Amino acid sequence: METFTPQEITIAVEPLLRIQGYRDLDKVRAPIKKVAAKMAARAQQLAEPIAVYRKVPIKSVDGNSVTLGAGTVFHSEEFPRFLTGCGEVVVFVLTIGTAFDAEVQALIEEDKILELLFFENAGWIGVESATKTFSRHLQAMARQQGCQLTRRLAPGYQNWRLEEQANFFSLFETGALPVRLLESCAMLPKMSRSGLYGLKPSL
Repeated sequence: METFTPQEITIAVEPLLRIQGYRDLDKVRAPIKKVAAKMAARAQQLAEPIAVYRKVPIKSVDGNSVTLGAGTVFHSEEFPRFLTGCGEVVVFVLTIGTAFDAEVQALIEEDKILELLFFENAGWIGVESATKTFSRHLQAMARQQGCQLTRRLAPGYQNWRLEEQANFFSLFETGALPVRLLESCAMLPKMSRSGLYGLKPSL
């Protein structure tokens, strides 16, 4: 297994406001802008992004299932489309840290609903930023191997059942991840993401 630490993630105010439906940012009231800016800055301050990943060979892509070299089988209608022709996948778990969960709880206890709304969305912007940085890292690695990276696939998305998250986590060494899987197959810290990319030989 390998670890990648994004050196910098970006949590900007403008996309945070747009997520809330503000199309014309010039018309956003000053108090709202102030809260959004404060929560964006707080989220960026607390973020400690890290990704743990490993390459796993693909044994077969058959119908809507993919069987990995470790004997693990996953199911999704998207696998034939994106993993056919791939020799390996890169499986990963990424998080921006535990501090977000503590801050969310504090905002709940203080009944700061507006701040909570902006802060949680700022956290997901941070996850997205960290994922993009991680993806660029993998793309560079793939090019060195004469491969290209497929789109990201993840349990809970693209008709890949969330319940298969448990088998997904079994691909990693016990205790080696910065993320814990709950019985519901949700992850802690909350601001976390799992998934895989296929590695396909470049034409």
